[in-house]
Amino acid sequence: MKKISGFFLVFLVFLFINSVVDVVEAMPVFARRYSLSCEVCHVGMPKINSFGEEFAGNGYQLPDEDVRQHGIDLKDEKLLLLPAIPLAVRADMFLRARSDTDTHSDIQSPFLMKLLSSAPITNNISYYFYFLFTERGSVTGIEDAFIFFNNFYKGQDLDLRFGQFQVSEILFPREQRLTFQDFTYYITAVSDSGFKLTYDRAAELSYNFEVTKDVGMSVVAAIANGNGIGFADSNRNFDSDDFKNFYGKVSLKTDRHKIGVYGYYGRERNSQHVSNDFFRVGPDFNLLFLNDVNVWGNFLYGEDNNPAFSFAGQQKIKSRGGLVGLTYPFSEDWILSLLYNIVEVDERAKLNAETFTTNISYYHMRNFKIMVELTGDMKEESPSHPQKTHNGVIGLVLAF
Repeated sequence: MKKISGFFLVFLVFLFINSVVDVVEAMPVFARRYSLSCEVCHVGMPKINSFGEEFAGNGYQLPDEDVRQHGIDLKDEKLLLLPAIPLAVRADMFLRARSDTDTHSDIQSPFLMKLLSSAPITNNISYYFYFLFTERGSVTGIEDAFIFFNNFYKGQDLDLRFGQFQVSEILFPREQRLTFQDFTYYITAVSDSGFKLTYDRAAELSYNFEVTKDVGMSVVAAIANGNGIGFADSNRNFDSDDFKNFYGKVSLKTDRHKIGVYGYYGRERNSQHVSNDFFRVGPDFNLLFLNDVNVWGNFLYGEDNNPAFSFAGQQKIKSRGGLVGLTYPFSEDWILSLLYNIVEVDERAKLNAETFTTNISYYHMRNFKIMVELTGDMKEESPSHPQKTHNGVIGLVLAF
């Protein structure tokens, strides 16, 4: 029944698109709205470049533009509607070889399909969301969904994002990575808490200003529920306890380089009123050499003081995790991506990981890429890691 309901929902979505959306005007959302190629904002789909970062940081609007030029003339200054509902679609399809399960080869097509939408409400206010109507064979639902207020206080570069999104996006957005391989520490459940460095419901405030003529500073402060984006409980509460979590980042940036420090502090209490306090903290960097060689990375140190929610208390768990990546577009159509991941968790050795990934992506079109990827397991064999697990992927990624 669940599969039938999921397919029925997908069918309704496509009926909706076909009946009310002007495809020529609406898809892809930003490229068609501004009559710009994808390469203006992207190093290669989906990774964005510096202009793309500025565009996203401006609430998905071009600087100083009047968004009403894209709307219908309704003779009402208090209402802005675009000529068509702005929608785009992304689909990922893979052929995967792996050594960590009894099934060593698998056709994973489609691996995911998502429906994206974003539009201005007025100047400096926009919405953004995407709906995963299939991910690994099931209907996932809405993940990113937020309202963005740009320069909302007296024209200062002070922005507010409110809704649900990933708390690690201010480090490196997982949705923009070029590799199939994920950022391992961000998705590792170090303790029994519901917290991860991924999706949450939050309010995020950011402020940017110049330190010198060539150096700028960014300060981000945020508050989050701390338990992900699951369903509301019987009392219609999304948060599972009275506590709120806090995170933020301070960074310095020039035209080519960025360095920063990230911090997250949280507390979670379970149904037996036992709590776990935890934090994550560490530096990140994003450097550009020779105009197009991008080297980036992040290291985080964390502690959980009662990871198993024991009544008697438990020795705290320390964890360390990080990633280092390199992106090099060595021709107009080809991009090389390297990614190193490491995770070390005291007392929970089964969570430890160390991998190295090589990905080569060929862009047949700006919105259609073919990729080949190999991930090698670099962790030594041990009782907690009895065999190495290597992976290989051939993939197709399409956005329209």
